[in-house]
Amino acid sequence: MSADDPRATSNDLFAGILLDLPGFEGVDPLDPAGTLPPDAKQNGIVCIINIWPAFPTLPNTRIDRVEIFIVGNPNFVAWAEYGAADYAPEFHIRIRPDLLPDLPTFEIYYTVRSVNQTTSQPRRLTFAITPPPQLLKEATFPDATLWGYIGCKKNNPLDPDALFIWEGIRILIPFNDLFQRGDVISLAWQGWNSLNGSGAALTPEFFFTAPVTDVANKRPVLIVIRPFTAHIEPMRENHSATAKYLLVRNGIPEFSSFTGLVKIDRVIPGTSGFCSDASWMK
Repeated sequence: MSADDPRATSNDLFAGILLDLPGFEGVDPLDPAGTLPPDAKQNGIVCIINIWPAFPTLPNTRIDRVEIFIVGNPNFVAWAEYGAADYAPEFHIRIRPDLLPDLPTFEIYYTVRSVNQTTSQPRRLTFAITPPPQLLKEATFPDATLWGYIGCKKNNPLDPDALFIWEGIRILIPFNDLFQRGDVISLAWQGWNSLNGSGAALTPEFFFTAPVTDVANKRPVLIVIRPFTAHIEPMRENHSATAKYLLVRNGIPEFSSFTGLVKIDRVIPGTSGFCSDASWMK
């Protein structure tokens, strides 16, 4: 395997190294993860390369070529050429955002074609995880009472879309002018052993998705929590569930919501049992 092939093993590829590690604008050189600036995916990154030992000294003689590679990609992602007139302690080479890998973390190195071809050790880089801004209203629960409870009876029996709790719990995502057609709502649902969405979790965090389809009429997005057994049945008396969501655009979370809360009390009136179907009404 050629030393130019970034798929080569570390021992093969970086044997006889003569070059310094690459640096990067906005990256702490002491950070082993190489956390990139938050705008790296949008604006690209700038690689900093120290002057190498065999840099040209005589004018109008030799031109050295620098090529920057991402491990796993046999093609260079940036390059530049330097001669004696370009002498500087370090050189800054920009890598376009569309040439960066769609991975959370990756390694990058460079070669210099000079008197001999030399290479650097790879430097790990990691995209920063930036929480999306919390700008969206909390989800609402059309089947809940004014006090936020859902029990065994329909609270809005005149609503043709109303559900019994064992049929599911409807959640409405209020429309926001930030929404665009093709966006996706990713909602997280979780049950709790208290009335305020805290304490011990009664369910894992479940995720539901729904597309934003009607931007023109500014309609809310409907998500129904079901099936009952996994998502609702663990909540019985004086329990609750929380719902929070992300607006996802082109696979990237853009905005987050405040947390919505619904209180759940499945005690069958006049008994100590809990409703899970319509049999208690007979």
